[in-house]
Amino acid sequence: MALILLLTALGAIAWFQYGDLGAYRRLKTLSDTAFRQRRYRRWIAKAVIAFAIPALIGLTLLDRLAATTMLPPEFAPARALLPAVEGSPGTMATGLLGGAAIGGLIAGILAATRSKRGLLPPFGNVGTLIPRNRPEMAHAAAVSIVAGVTEELAFRLYIPLLITLVTGNAVLAFALATLLFGAMHRYQGWRGVAATTLVGLVMTAVYLITGALWLAMLLHALIDLNGLVLRPWLSSSSASRS
Repeated sequence: MALILLLTALGAIAWFQYGDLGAYRRLKTLSDTAFRQRRYRRWIAKAVIAFAIPALIGLTLLDRLAATTMLPPEFAPARALLPAVEGSPGTMATGLLGGAAIGGLIAGILAATRSKRGLLPPFGNVGTLIPRNRPEMAHAAAVSIVAGVTEELAFRLYIPLLITLVTGNAVLAFALATLLFGAMHRYQGWRGVAATTLVGLVMTAVYLITGALWLAMLLHALIDLNGLVLRPWLSSSSASRS
């Protein structure tokens, strides 16, 4: 069962990726905002279909829906490689979210400064995805939230769990899932792949240390909101004052 579900999940990811590079290039050449908003909505629908639905159905078939709220025992060997952290999940969440908020604000200001000077983004080329007006910004915010929820469900819980059940090796499972997560962002160029792989490692550590999948989802969403909403807003505000 686990092997069949794993192959199905990989097929869903391949379907999600199919045509993405071409669509990304078309989005780059077209400025029509109605078209761009449809692309945002299409991405949201595809993410739900490719990541969330297979994960929820698969976890139900395995009778493992409880894994969405507690760390599966199969992940214990991977968790043992990370340092123990004192404090409740709520306390750790407050510290992590505070750090993420401050770091996101600083990164947003730096990115806006680089954009004003005509410099390329330091981590991946996501310029095509940047919203150009308020309706697009609302869509980008929705994309960020959906990505945080669906991708963490798939790449931090479901895919690693299936690989662990198939191979018996949780460390290998998280390594493969993280590499797959990074490769999925190849449309951003090698810098984007490297950056998202690093983000995947961080999200894996957060999830394993806290046992809180929701926290990884929230942090992921905040990172995407920083890149697709906060930075463009800061850049536009800076440009309007110039």
